[in-house]
Amino acid sequence: MSWALLLLAALWAWILGRELHAALRLPELPPRRDRAPIPSATIVMAVRDDAAHVEATVCGLLAQRHVDLQVVVVDDRSSDGTGAVLARIAADDPRLRITTVRELPPEWLGKTHALHTGTACVTTRWILFTDADAHLAADTLARAIDAAERADAHHVSLLPGHRGTTFAGRVCLLAFHLTVLRRVAAVNGRRQRGFVGTGAFNLVRTDAYRTVGGHLPLRLEVVDDVWLGCLLWRAGYRSRVWLAPRDFAVDWGATPSALLRVVEKNMFAVLRYRTVVAVAAALFGCLLVLGPALAPLAAPLGWLPFGCWLASGIGGAVFAHRMGWNAAAGLLTPLSRLWLVVALANSAAVTLRQRGVRWRGTFYPLPLLRRGQVP
Repeated sequence: MSWALLLLAALWAWILGRELHAALRLPELPPRRDRAPIPSATIVMAVRDDAAHVEATVCGLLAQRHVDLQVVVVDDRSSDGTGAVLARIAADDPRLRITTVRELPPEWLGKTHALHTGTACVTTRWILFTDADAHLAADTLARAIDAAERADAHHVSLLPGHRGTTFAGRVCLLAFHLTVLRRVAAVNGRRQRGFVGTGAFNLVRTDAYRTVGGHLPLRLEVVDDVWLGCLLWRAGYRSRVWLAPRDFAVDWGATPSALLRVVEKNMFAVLRYRTVVAVAAALFGCLLVLGPALAPLAAPLGWLPFGCWLASGIGGAVFAHRMGWNAAAGLLTPLSRLWLVVALANSAAVTLRQRGVRWRGTFYPLPLLRRGQVP
């Protein structure tokens, strides 16, 4: 019993050290150099049945400053008037190009097909893939391109702020972010040791994107943003991640229940739809969180892993401060880590029960998704 409690304490001390280091060392998006020339860019976005919000999003993208810009919006089989809204905007701004998808070809996800279609005629140096719920400050794209050029990076992801979050939502989001930060630290190291991607801000050099095959290898990847980062990393291209909560925000995971919904299709996909791995990860997650929480009931030495587990909230508090949130939300992350286990279990259960994923009005069977994964 004693050795198990000591091992659990050591594990949580190690987690605290890694997360605190990652939260402190994560660089923020730097300012743009004065009078620095910014290469041309195309923003590519896929939308479906978003007539109520698409105008504000597209106008915000067209308002980006200091960059020679084109915006390509792919209307993916919308039936609610989205196309008419886009046509009205395009009539006033020739930088907006609209591509309409009427039918989804076989063995493609709707989003990956839309992004693939939207990049067909891109000739600019950079491509930014973004989502309809992304909100960028007017100079965010120019700063990201400038920072990428200085860092000799071919791929950039920005970590966003979140709009309209509740306190409980922030507590759960921080637990999610702390998990991602450990991957980000590996990407930002002097020698890149991993990959990452952010669907709402995935900036990639066009030549690198073409070299790895674009979205064709990703046609059945639900988490295409992450796997685009993987393809680029495997090909030897450099990725960089910057924190930008004041320059880039998303409407994502505002409450614990909302977070559960938005990752429902993703978390099992991250584990490559491997049921045994998902069950093992969920059981290990429960043990990791509930073990130290209950350890003081087992033996006096149990207070050691309990204290290390509670101390892991320090990393959450530091990152909460960097996000502009109350540090109290971060101190509660030892508890909210259990919500990530619930989210994983829910993602796996829903996908297995449906025998696939329903997304953007289309059902994709699980055997098809497994067969279409990037090896």
